[in-house]
Amino acid sequence: MPLFCPFRGAFLGTLLLSALVLVSPAYSKAGANESGATLSFQDALAQTLMHNSELAVFSEEIRAREAEALQAGLRPNPLLSFEVENFLGSGGFSGINATETTVTLRQAIELGKKRSRRHELAEAETMLAQSDYLLTRTEVLARTADAFITALAAQERMQLVEETTGLAKQVLVHVEERIAAGKAAATESIRARIHWRELEIDRNRARRDLVAAQRALAARMGLEIAGFESVAGNLSRATDLPDPAELERSIGKSPQIARRVAETERRRRAVDLESARRFPDLEVSLGSRYLRESDDTAMVAGISVPLPLFNSNQGANAAARSRLSQAQAEERSASVQVKAALNAAWHEMAAAHAEAAALASDILPAALQALEAVDYGYRAGKFGLLDVLDAQRTLVEAQKRQLEAHAAYFRAANELSRLLGRELPAIWPSALISAFEKD
Repeated sequence: MPLFCPFRGAFLGTLLLSALVLVSPAYSKAGANESGATLSFQDALAQTLMHNSELAVFSEEIRAREAEALQAGLRPNPLLSFEVENFLGSGGFSGINATETTVTLRQAIELGKKRSRRHELAEAETMLAQSDYLLTRTEVLARTADAFITALAAQERMQLVEETTGLAKQVLVHVEERIAAGKAAATESIRARIHWRELEIDRNRARRDLVAAQRALAARMGLEIAGFESVAGNLSRATDLPDPAELERSIGKSPQIARRVAETERRRRAVDLESARRFPDLEVSLGSRYLRESDDTAMVAGISVPLPLFNSNQGANAAARSRLSQAQAEERSASVQVKAALNAAWHEMAAAHAEAAALASDILPAALQALEAVDYGYRAGKFGLLDVLDAQRTLVEAQKRQLEAHAAYFRAANELSRLLGRELPAIWPSALISAFEKD
């Protein structure tokens, strides 16, 4: 399989999926719920969405914000008052014959579009809560993706160490055969055994690292135990580098920037509301009065309005405008920071891509060719065991560097996905997933 398998028309969001899809068609969809199952990248993210506690609280918060928006759009309730005058006094007012009874209905009328401004602010707060959810969702899934990449890298490192240890064991057996045939000194067996035992230690360390990586992945998924034995994928299944210009054009979709935009909009709506509060509200009243002494009735009406001589809400208005300016500055700062992070991630991805390509095209073939030549020469008696072991170490180190470069490539791709919010393989076309599964 070539180092990088380009896919025409692939967009950045498919970078992870192209490497972390299924390797075997025998994969069970039960995923992490069955002991011994292979966990796919898609199922890891799905489990995260189901079990992550950070995301669970957002649905209720968004519902609460929507309810607050509904409440903010309601009109003030009317006020019904009942008033009795001129009774239990003195003289002609000692009894109840001179009473006047008034029933009045009062209604506050909000001026300056306060109700609509209040409702718009509440809706902006709902949008902000949704932006917070999307940002947190992106961050949570990116952490799971990074843990998946770490687990897959540990798994491939374990496979490499297993193969290397097996090769060292074969060398030890061959050396002992040469010693038995009188073609090699007994000290060569000691050297070969030491080399084999060192690799055994490396294998045990790699196994511990793999278990730790799988447990860390399970924790990111919100599970107490890792109900899987392996993860599906191949870190060598990478695509070409994304176009930096396309990434630049997509920066507006960044969840970090979207959150700042939502915050700016919320504060703009707060300015609108505080500006509307400069206008005092009217209160109108209409009622009926009954005069017991003359047995007459009369209508009463009134209107009242505060005089904004001292308080025209100027302080709250100025504070809201200052906070809007602050939000706009934070939005610009977030844009600069995301662009810088995007640029850094792309260059890290490019460096890993170049390193892996150089290893695949030059260093690994040369190291393998050197090992084959030294091994052949050793069997012919032209090279010593140390030459063979040194050639083996050179090849293994090159393979480890290639694995590290592959992992770095996909970590950088994951960072790009996190910055641009393209972390949702569940919405990627199934045909695209199938295409990657087949190669």
